[in-house]
Amino acid sequence: MGVYAFKLPDVGEGMAEGTIGKWYVHEGDSIKKDADLVQIENDKSVEDLTSPVTGKIKKIIVQEGDTANVGDPLIEIETAGDVPEDAQPAPTDSKAESQPAKAASTSASQSSSQSAQAPRQMTPQDHSLPVLAMPSVRAYAREKQVDLTQIKGTGNHGQILKADVDLFLSNQTGTASKIVPQQDLRENQSMSSSSSQSVSGGERREKMSSVRLATAKSVSRSVQKIPHVTLFDEVVVDQLWNHRNKFKKMAADKGIHLTFMPYVVKALAVVAKEFPIFNASLDMDQHEIVYKNDINVGIATDTERGLFMPNIKNADRLSMFEIAKQIEDHTQKIADGSLDPATAQNGTIAITNIGSIGGGYFTPIINYPEVAILGIGRITDQPIIDPKDHESVTVGKILKLSLSVDHRAIDGATAQKALNRLKELLGNPELLLMEG
Repeated sequence: MGVYAFKLPDVGEGMAEGTIGKWYVHEGDSIKKDADLVQIENDKSVEDLTSPVTGKIKKIIVQEGDTANVGDPLIEIETAGDVPEDAQPAPTDSKAESQPAKAASTSASQSSSQSAQAPRQMTPQDHSLPVLAMPSVRAYAREKQVDLTQIKGTGNHGQILKADVDLFLSNQTGTASKIVPQQDLRENQSMSSSSSQSVSGGERREKMSSVRLATAKSVSRSVQKIPHVTLFDEVVVDQLWNHRNKFKKMAADKGIHLTFMPYVVKALAVVAKEFPIFNASLDMDQHEIVYKNDINVGIATDTERGLFMPNIKNADRLSMFEIAKQIEDHTQKIADGSLDPATAQNGTIAITNIGSIGGGYFTPIINYPEVAILGIGRITDQPIIDPKDHESVTVGKILKLSLSVDHRAIDGATAQKALNRLKELLGNPELLLMEG
């Protein structure tokens, strides 16, 4: 009997951590592979992670409401050996130490046997990454006896949709997977009496959701009307990291989950105040620049239904804790479908976080009619060369930034000056406290 330590993968808020929203199991419970294990919350979404092994819950290490860094063990699961090759079993006794090798051998033997029985079996997706699917989709897949690891999702960031499960079922011939009998598939597909009929090729059409259609029209208009220029830069955020850790406990005592996103929102609000052109829009019919009195910072939020852009109203007038509270409230309301549409209206500048799925640099599309959008990637540990002697090398935490601007309103030099100011604020978060 081995013990598998399930560690937080690269999900969470995109900045190396995530908060335990809900455990779907308790200590002593049995769990099957790919069953819902834990809900992870971040600034952009709420994700469900599944168990990579079958076994019994031995110990829950990180409790609900607590935050863990990527790579931290969250839970220990006793397993008979069905452990992924990339898994790091928790240390046990000497007998357990030899278990991984035995499990690997058993797994390899089983794999070989299965290959002989089903030579055309699909290769499962890399399960070192979590399967992205909403709980309703997971329940539907279990009802249909479908292994989600064998499905390539077509939703945002590879998220598996109900339609993907249906397509998987309709494309099976009985040899691709042992999940559904061939006869059942023929019935579900309403196939002709000819058992040799091929179901490959062709196409499938699906009506666009109202959110997806609105997003498609919005980004098309933005690309067509706005000449984008994107600047790429990075900033050392060691002080930001330490500052957040310093005040995280204080925030938690107030019922607030302090993440890194409030710092970015506050910094961008300061930049928008100091560079008013970033908080403006263009009226090309009247040949006028329209400067906004309020600074409402939108945060692009990915959901199964599509992309939403709730914004923090008057972000420049709010404290860090107030911003954090609003972000948390918006995230929860998006998750349960209760977000007030007014929350997404009247935005003046926006942030999009590709770091939530491990991204770095990218070219964010401006939210029309705004004139700028900031893209943030993951915080990663990278070597830093001392600028004074060019010989000393240290390891620092680096945040990648991508700033897209409307070149009709903002010149490249102005954009870089604003980006430099943003880097200054994020590099030394105490400056943000001086800005109110």
